[in-house]
Amino acid sequence: MATMANTLTASLFENPTTLAECIAYSNFNNYGWQTLYKNYMSNVMKIINIHSDISRLYLLIKLDININNLDDTLLTLQIEEKIIQSPEAVQLTNNLKDIMPDADPIYLDLVGEYYAYDNEKLYEFIGQITTNKKSYPRLQEYNERVNHLATVKRLRDNFTVQEFLKMCPDPVNYFKNIKVNSITIHYNESLSYLSDRFNLLSLAKLRAELLKHSFNLSKAFDSLLADPKPVYLKNKRKSFGSRHQINYKTTENIEFLKEIAYLDHKDEILNYIESVKTIHRIQVEEAKCIGNLNTCECCFDNELLTTEVFSCPAGHTFCSSCIKKGTEVAVGGSKVDIKCFANCNEEFNLTMIKSIVDDKLYQRIMRLKQAQEIKAADIEGLETCAFCDYSVILSPDLKIINCLNPECKKETCRQCREESHFPYRCDQIEKAPEVEVRTMIENKMTEVLIRICYYCKRKFVKEDGCNKMTCSCGKQMCYICRQPVDSNYAHFYHQKVMENKCPLYTDENIVHTTAVEAAARLIINELKIKKPELLRNIDINKILPALKKSNKIPTTQKSALDINKVVATVIGQNVEDINNLKDMSEFFSYFNVIKAYFNLIIF
Repeated sequence: MATMANTLTASLFENPTTLAECIAYSNFNNYGWQTLYKNYMSNVMKIINIHSDISRLYLLIKLDININNLDDTLLTLQIEEKIIQSPEAVQLTNNLKDIMPDADPIYLDLVGEYYAYDNEKLYEFIGQITTNKKSYPRLQEYNERVNHLATVKRLRDNFTVQEFLKMCPDPVNYFKNIKVNSITIHYNESLSYLSDRFNLLSLAKLRAELLKHSFNLSKAFDSLLADPKPVYLKNKRKSFGSRHQINYKTTENIEFLKEIAYLDHKDEILNYIESVKTIHRIQVEEAKCIGNLNTCECCFDNELLTTEVFSCPAGHTFCSSCIKKGTEVAVGGSKVDIKCFANCNEEFNLTMIKSIVDDKLYQRIMRLKQAQEIKAADIEGLETCAFCDYSVILSPDLKIINCLNPECKKETCRQCREESHFPYRCDQIEKAPEVEVRTMIENKMTEVLIRICYYCKRKFVKEDGCNKMTCSCGKQMCYICRQPVDSNYAHFYHQKVMENKCPLYTDENIVHTTAVEAAARLIINELKIKKPELLRNIDINKILPALKKSNKIPTTQKSALDINKVVATVIGQNVEDINNLKDMSEFFSYFNVIKAYFNLIIF
């Protein structure tokens, strides 16, 4: 009977028929609906574009059940009778807009549905919002997501060469030179794309080409096309993406989608670029014949068409490239008045600037101007974000500045001007210099302790055994110098220290701990010279890792050892730097450090 009851309860949660049943969904407890919305936001927005009247909570349940699979969820909504938004929830959402005018509209829909029939929890929620005890997704984030999805759609479904070249003006050099296909970011997407385009080549061949070209998809693609003697499979292989969650057809990474669009439409793009160049050459020759070419007074390019030059009010002419670069430099220095490069004290017209620079840079100019005007007005209660130029008028009881600048979005403590540390007081928070120093040291400690396979990028830490490591992918590498090694032991020495070789065995209790401390001491010594202000009023010994001796029995296998040389190799420094460390203390066990950093390891 208990099993049957549990089955009925699960069925109720998976197939709710009323808003009340949606609210009772187990994964919505303790603000779980907010987490689910954050995780499923893209697909929520896509489905709402198709089913605008669907209950937002019901939609989250369906996405959760289908593990955020868009196609499966859409199919479910076609088969089942979906729950639509209730009038009471819609009315509550409209009322909440007055309290939270800058909130994500879908988030407000969810709030309206979740608290539609529970006034007590609603008032508690509003209290948390109005006292800044609870944050919420903003309208700006929602608009950015809308724009992001629109860009994804343009690249994937509504491709045009002109729009693409606005996003990527020089695709040939861009994709040839920039490393946009890091194995840790979209290796599987790259492999799934090549698998579709070259479905008669083995996956081993595709992987080998990606590795050969440092995971640059464009280079690997061109190399496969140019292969004079490809070895084909007998039958077409099934798509790589069908057996993996990560698939190039579902990714929303803009940079990766740009490259896919480039490869899919390469001939069309290159033909268009060449035709534009040809037309431009003809126009330049015609203008030259009638003496109608112009010269930029900055870069002195003297073959510019009339449409390619712009003037300040005094008549000094410049090309669009120079004006754009000059504007970027000025804005980078927080200047809002873009003056003529000929030192005539005239300012460039903002309308002209807008026609030359991209939208992001122009919006930055507008924000700088707005901030300048607001500050000049000397308005009571005016506060400025500590990390950018965003300004807002706040009432005295608000303690946090919520920055709405899309490039910042930080929450700042109004009193100490540091990032928000609510609910702690300013005097309870670690001061910034100490945080910066500790972060630098901890990052270096992590780098010293963790090894990354040069082939598959799997991360690991060695606790025992010899220094010839075999990764689960089959590749072998040296644990000391991190270099690939052969299946034999020619890379190592054992009984006697040898030049240009690494020890076969080391005692991790010594090597790791010494390397960690040496790396920390080197950072501190560097800061003493370059940034001594960070070390003022800081107890160095408290910042260094406090390591305790381990009860672990050291390995019985030991090689001859030049400890300072090995440590220098492990942390990537000259042995002289290690020899010059005068404050190296006794060797400690690294066991507790491994334990502290174990969560960073990816198996």
